[in-house]
Amino acid sequence: MNIVFVNSTRKWGGVKTWTVDYATELAARGHDVRVFGRQTELIDKLQAAGIAARQIDFGFDYNPLTIGRFIAAFLRSRPDVVIGNIGKDINTAGVAAAILGIPVIQRVGLPGDMVPSPRLRTLHAITRPWMLCPSKTVADGVWNRLSHIPADKVKIILNSKKPVNTIKPVGDGPLRLVSTSQVNVDKRHSDILDALSAMQTDSVRYDIVGTGKLLEELRERHRSLEEQGVLKWHGFSTNVQAHLAEADIFLLPSENEGMPNALLEAMATGLIPIARDIGGIGEIWPETLADYLMPAKAGPDEFRIILERLMGMNKTQLNVLKEASVQACRDTFNLNTKIDEFETWVQTNILKR
Repeated sequence: MNIVFVNSTRKWGGVKTWTVDYATELAARGHDVRVFGRQTELIDKLQAAGIAARQIDFGFDYNPLTIGRFIAAFLRSRPDVVIGNIGKDINTAGVAAAILGIPVIQRVGLPGDMVPSPRLRTLHAITRPWMLCPSKTVADGVWNRLSHIPADKVKIILNSKKPVNTIKPVGDGPLRLVSTSQVNVDKRHSDILDALSAMQTDSVRYDIVGTGKLLEELRERHRSLEEQGVLKWHGFSTNVQAHLAEADIFLLPSENEGMPNALLEAMATGLIPIARDIGGIGEIWPETLADYLMPAKAGPDEFRIILERLMGMNKTQLNVLKEASVQACRDTFNLNTKIDEFETWVQTNILKR
């Protein structure tokens, strides 16, 4: 297949990680893959992986110049399908694809990202997109919010990762904690930081990878944790895997997720996950780790209690939990299996129509 991915967002998020994963794996399987994006880091990462990636300026919504440029690019490369994410992807590249009769897939992160309106209905009437959802929870949101989308054009394929062959055993010294999401209000890093402040312990190290609107405020508020050597801020990184490889426990206190790539990547690496039961997280969470799936309204005290429980375990017990985490990836959200599913769906349901 000849596949084009389009992403006009300015900051790194889960959909970009998904794009890199899918583009890389599909190209490795012999498909012709191209990516158009705005963010420099995305283009650099894809090009380093050998993917044909091009940086462009999208301009305003429905920009006729941008649409024309996509028409020209598509006429040259003749894609079988164009995959976008947010509205600007669809109202530029999606419109260009529709003009040329190329099927459009809209990969939905959260159904709330699309606000029902006459304008959205018109866009979908023009582009006739297939909706690709990373969880049943997200698909339910699409069905409930966007009644104009035919039910048979909504597909659920769980976000997925490649599992490691073997876990990295817990080492000597403090337990290593890590979070790799944007430092914004809805990600609720503050709950973990408040929990660690209440514990007053130097038996853990917490690495936060990412940046966002709340970073400086949280850093100032929890300066003492940095001074104690408990907390380290790493800022933005496109090499998240290097940070995961050094950790034992992954923390996702977020209160707003669909099917978070960051969590799946951590579990695929064999980290013990702690997360709130929100969005589609429960769809991939194994029964063996049920104690670490926190209530949606959990606060700092609940996170403190679960961290103290883990700190009281020996290495053997912790390694059993790490193995349970990566086994969930092998069984439920293995990238190879999900790419198989994606290929079959596109070839059978979209290209043969």
